[in-house]
Amino acid sequence: MSRFTRTTAIVSLFTVILASGCEHSAYLESSRPVEDNWSIMLPVSLNEVMVALVNDAADPIWHADWEPPANEAGWRALERHAYQLEIAGTLLTVPGTGPLDRYWVSNPQWIYYAERLSATGAKAREALAQRDNAAIRAVGNELVEVCEGCHIALKPDEPTGGKYGELPPHSDDRE
Repeated sequence: MSRFTRTTAIVSLFTVILASGCEHSAYLESSRPVEDNWSIMLPVSLNEVMVALVNDAADPIWHADWEPPANEAGWRALERHAYQLEIAGTLLTVPGTGPLDRYWVSNPQWIYYAERLSATGAKAREALAQRDNAAIRAVGNELVEVCEGCHIALKPDEPTGGKYGELPPHSDDRE
């Protein structure tokens, strides 16, 4: 290999490495868009995600603490609910059609609770896969902490957020 070819190969390699590094860091910087910079939105409100997905998935896991499934199909159903919680936490970081959705997803406290919901869903999957009643109880308690903590901090007036009634009035800066 000639000196020119070797130098060209080295420069090309560095260019590829630098370009891929720049792309990666640009992706990391833009992976959490600012409030009005969303390229996608959920087709429903975040309240509907919580009522239809989070509540639906969390309730059977809470109940499994005092009434474990009687068969393998029941355990598998609970594991699917745990996946739903893990996925729902991520969905709750993307705005939907609700009047407060963009405010919530730009709020660091909201993101904290959404990430905790995903992490708790992952813990639930593990506890359910192991059929570990003590771990299932701990996950159930953590779900209560996450859900109640978020509602107390960000949705104290209307726990269902209008799904079963109107949203309470809020100032225009929160819409």
